[in-house]
Formats: sequence, C-alpha cells, structure tokens
Amino acid sequence: MSAAFDTINRETLLKILEDIVNEDEHKIIRFLLSSTIIDTKIIGATEKKPFFSNVGTPQGDSLSPVLFTIYLEHALKEVRPVLPKPSTPLEKVLPREIAYADDVDFAAFQDIDIEEVGKVLEKYNLQVNFDKTEFTNLSRGETNWQTTKKVGTLIGDQEDIERRKQLSSAALVKLKTSG
Repeated sequence: MSAAFDTINRETLLKILEDIVNEDEHKIIRFLLSSTIIDTKIIGATEKKPFFSNVGTPQGDSLSPVLFTIYLEHALKEVRPVLPKPSTPLEKVLPREIAYADDVDFAAFQDIDIEEVGKVLEKYNLQVNFDKTEFTNLSRGETNWQTTKKVGTLIGDQEDIERRKQLSSAALVKLKTSG
C-alpha cells in the first residue's frame, strides 16, 4: 500500500474503535489524533511552514502501528468477500491474506482481481501500490517463486541463505574500509 499511515481517515478509525475500546480510551485516542501540526521545511527556504493535518496517524509513536493494524483489519473484512472462494479442504484452512504492517499478501488457488480489491480499499483511503504489486505463482514445476522477497526474506531457503551471505560479506567489506 502507498503511504498507508498517512491516508487513514481519522473519523472512520474512531468509529471502528467505538466497538473495541472503552470511552476513556476513545477520548484519549481522539485527543492524540486531533490538532496534528506538521512542520515542514522546504530546502532553500529560511522559514518552516507548519500546517494542520486531519488525516493519517502520527508516525514515530508506538500507538500508530496498532491503530493502523485495526484500521487495515476492518478494511480486509470487506476485501475477503471479493477474494476467490475456497473450493477444496486445503484452501479452507490456508490463510487468505498475510499482513505485516502495511504489506498485505493475498493467497488463492485462482487469480485475484486486484483492481476489485483496490476498489474496496479505496473506501478506506488505502491504495494498492501497483508499482510494488507482485504476482507469484507457487507450483511444483516452477522455481521462480524462490527468489520472491517477502518481508526482507527470499521464499527459497537456499536463495535466502546465499543472499544473506552476500549481504554479510558486503557489510564486512564496508566496515573494514570505513575505519
């Protein structure tokens, strides 16, 4: 997703939270999300240009990732009916999506209409980043999936070990030459 934390609709988030947190917690979260001032400095300018923001969650605190996860889960509840229906016993027990922060993988035995998924997410101001979207086919006869990276790790064990060895060697060379 693109700039996910910056696009959260605060009123929608607060509505979602009504069923999750108590009244005092809701008031605190509403206060934390209100009157957000973003301070910008334009390169070459002599003064900062602060402005108010009424969308997104503040970044750099420990609450924002939790709020985003709650918001995303609510949106994913509406995405699930758009995904292909499981048709085999195996499909029924496998997860249909795997999420880590603002990265979401959808798993299915048939093609997924990513544009339809995008339409549902747009209702929540969440946007599919089509530049980062990958389609990976996992099947016995193919091996291209082994070089697909998920959360910084290649899916293929041997490929990931080789990549990590290369990264370690490069870091060691950099350390030796920087001292």
